[in-house]
Amino acid sequence: MKTPEQCLNMTEIRTEIDNIDHSVIQLLATRFTYVKAASKFKKILPKFKPKSVLIVC
Repeated sequence: MKTPEQCLNMTEIRTEIDNIDHSVIQLLATRFTYVKAASKFKKILPKFKPKSVLIVC
């Protein structure tokens, strides 16, 4: 992977952006598998509703 400063032209910049996009999509796909796994646990956990919420600013 090249840094932006190492890119010599727009083709190289676009290639690096495409590589980043591919990595982001792969990470989101992996994240989704964890979300699906978490949904199994959420169905069996008891519902927890706090009686009050304290907001500190």
